[in-house]
Amino acid sequence: MSLPRICGIGAALAIAVGAMPVHAQTPSDTTGPTTLRYKGVQLTPIGFFAAEAIFRSGNETADMGSSFNGIPFNHATNGQMTEFRWSGRQSRIGMLAEGKTSDVNYTGYWEADFLSAGVTSNSNESNSYTLRVRQIFGQAALTNGFTIAGGQMWSMLTTNKTGVGPRGEDVPLTIDAQYAVGFNWARQASLRLSQKMSSHSWIALSIEEPEMTFAARNAPAGFVIGQPGGSQLNQLTNYSTDLAPDLVGKLAFEPGFGHWEIKALGRVFRERLVDPTGVNGGSQNQHFYAGGIGAGVFMQFAKSADLTISGLYGRGIGRYGTSQLPDATVGADSSLIPIRAAQGMAELDMHASPKLDIYLIGGVEYAYREASVTAAGRGVGYGSPLLANNGCDTETAATGPFAPGAPAAGTCNADTQSLAQGNIGFWYRVYRGTAGTFQWGLQYSHIVKHTWDGLGDHPTASDNMGFFSMRYYLP
Repeated sequence: MSLPRICGIGAALAIAVGAMPVHAQTPSDTTGPTTLRYKGVQLTPIGFFAAEAIFRSGNETADMGSSFNGIPFNHATNGQMTEFRWSGRQSRIGMLAEGKTSDVNYTGYWEADFLSAGVTSNSNESNSYTLRVRQIFGQAALTNGFTIAGGQMWSMLTTNKTGVGPRGEDVPLTIDAQYAVGFNWARQASLRLSQKMSSHSWIALSIEEPEMTFAARNAPAGFVIGQPGGSQLNQLTNYSTDLAPDLVGKLAFEPGFGHWEIKALGRVFRERLVDPTGVNGGSQNQHFYAGGIGAGVFMQFAKSADLTISGLYGRGIGRYGTSQLPDATVGADSSLIPIRAAQGMAELDMHASPKLDIYLIGGVEYAYREASVTAAGRGVGYGSPLLANNGCDTETAATGPFAPGAPAAGTCNADTQSLAQGNIGFWYRVYRGTAGTFQWGLQYSHIVKHTWDGLGDHPTASDNMGFFSMRYYLP
């Protein structure tokens, strides 16, 4: 079949289905060597080369990774402007290293793309963006079922397709590099210990890098929760002053009808109360416990479809949702308050043919109100009903060529209550064989943001996004 005819069939499918993405799978045709040998180690290059585009009905000023919590309010300036971008920055390079002794299998894995920006990065001429680490870790798997892995990898909170080890994660098929609302994930430094209890069950513990996300309105003075980055950290952002690592525990079962998980998250937040007068007991450090429980399931229906359902509920879990809702806020007494939240996602992947995969994804993230009132009657915390939201849909007045000024009238203190999103997409493989995989895909996404009501208004926001991707995967 000729390439023009194939593209015509793909275009007709796009019209009929709506919009859809690509499978990042290893080619099934393994004819010829797929690895390089270096002493006692097998090296497998991995990666793909991508040409991609995105259209958004509201301007996020974002590349291939959307800012779900940052979609503009409908009648604000950016809500009245569309956004279009071309990008090749999701292209990926990496290497898999594998070695073996009589009783241990060793694995090293490195994966990187270009979805980061340095202080000199811009899109004016050379488009010189920076290489970033996605994953880089080493693993030792003993023949008795015990495995230890360390480095930067997906958080163990992410649902697996099988087992509890890295490289087995069930990642949404989206072209959007921020994936989908309700997806639980992080990629961060961790140490993971797991034990295979039987041929169908595992138990695991992961010690992971901590970081707290924070939001507060009318925050009282006298507390410190973070500092700008210092040596080898980004000096233009704040880092929380953490007391201990995050802990993730997981039980996984494969009884013969799917992969099932139960998982738990434990966190410790810290703040510094500064009280030089001694009136409130003097300056001191305070810590607060947070965490959540979750579950996930991955099921295959013959070779025609896959279903994933996952969810997480607790306090201080915001950073493990893809929308990055806050973990904590502050009360009228300057004490830290972990925010209660819930996250959930469902994905159905349909393998319509050996060449075509279609996916449907729905997800939601919800942050509960954590608000209090000062002695002076001011609303403090997250989602306070005493805060004015009447400027959220107001156009801004520019004070210079690319410099938005203050709103013409009103203020915007709206805190997000919920985000809900639906995605539909497909990936069509034009070729898959010994020369690699060439595929293309489309994705459509609709997202709605609801905020907590305040004085004067209850603003909402929505965005429609369309994605295109063309990729060539290494064999």
